[in-house]
This record gives sequence, structure tokens and C-alpha cells, in this order.
Amino acid sequence: MPSNSENKPVRITLQTVQRAEGQVERQSHTYEGKYYQKDQSHHLIYQEAEGRRAHLRISAGEVHVHRLGDLSGDLWFIEGDERDTRYETPYGRMILTVDTKKLSWEENTRRLEVAYRLLAGEQLLSENEMIITMEDI
Repeated sequence: MPSNSENKPVRITLQTVQRAEGQVERQSHTYEGKYYQKDQSHHLIYQEAEGRRAHLRISAGEVHVHRLGDLSGDLWFIEGDERDTRYETPYGRMILTVDTKKLSWEENTRRLEVAYRLLAGEQLLSENEMIITMEDI
């Protein structure tokens, strides 16, 4: 694949597992979006819901998720690192910490796996796993 490529339509499968307060919630969603490469980064843009858009930038050792809409903010995933992030919600701003435990990007299969903990201050809110796969459409 060239270092810069045009937007390619893709089908995105997003699978999540969230563990919080003794409960486990599993979800799977399918979206249509656009994928492209720019310089050394891989980009994925899609609509999550009415009025909510996500843009993922995957580069060497890190993933940046930028959301716009009724829930907006930035998540930074860097394996072995904790990063503070802000989330704008209809109820106000929240400051959370993302503690990334695992980050794996397979360029050939366009598969992203992230395992992370979400904290508010020192309080663990949830342990999360996210798997994103893309296929051309």
C-alpha cells in the first residue's frame, strides 16, 4: 500500500467488552466508514450514531480516538501509559484517565486491539477491551 492513499470505503466491526462493578457487557456494532493512510498513520472515520462521528488515527505505538457530537473528546491509547482525557457530555465535562494495558495493530489485516482501564481520579470505573476490524466494500 502506498504511503498516502485515497479514502477507501470500509465496513467496520467494533467489538467491545466492558467490566464494571461485577458486571460484564459485550457489544458488537457494524459501521460503514472511510479508511486512508497519510504519511506513517492509518486513519479511520465513521459515524457512530446520529450526530456522533469518530476519527481514529493509528500510528507507531499509539492510537488517538477523536469523537465529535453529543459525546465528544479525545482518547489516547499508548501501551503501558496513563493519559488524562476530557469528555464533553450533555451533563458537563468529565476528566478521566485511560490506562492502556495492551495495544496491537495488524496493518496487513487492519485489525486493532486495545485493552485499557478507565479511571476517575484513583477510582477504577471499568476495564475494557476493544477490537476493530476493517474490510473493503
